[in-house]
Amino acid sequence: MDRNTVLVDDIADARLDVCLHAFEWTRSPQPVFNHHLVQLRFHEIDEVALDGFNHQNAILEFRIEDDIRHPDVPGALRLTFVPAQGLSGSFCACRAEVLSVVPYSEQGRPRKKAEPGAAPTGGPAAPVDNLNATEGPPSVS
Repeated sequence: MDRNTVLVDDIADARLDVCLHAFEWTRSPQPVFNHHLVQLRFHEIDEVALDGFNHQNAILEFRIEDDIRHPDVPGALRLTFVPAQGLSGSFCACRAEVLSVVPYSEQGRPRKKAEPGAAPTGGPAAPVDNLNATEGPPSVS
């Protein structure tokens, strides 16, 4: 979490970076292994409530929803960590960006082939045009 980056004039942009190992879960008899390391950055965060951070932090679900409690802020998001073990909580943000998406192998190592739109050097990825998307890839819920 960073509260020192200047947004405009003397106003700070409180931001939070999230790095998740994301897996696609299927109901088929032969499970599909689809593992990516996803790095996200959320800007102008507030209402941060995080609890239970420990050595494992297995997250069952990471929800990204419209923040209906702030209808006057266009694009406001509510983000929630649903725990399997460890970290739980939520926070609000006014803006989000995908910093990187790195495909991983079944052995838990980065694969050589990157996702379309992901930065090849691990820097910022291509900008997201529509933060109000209603559906994502199968690995996003």
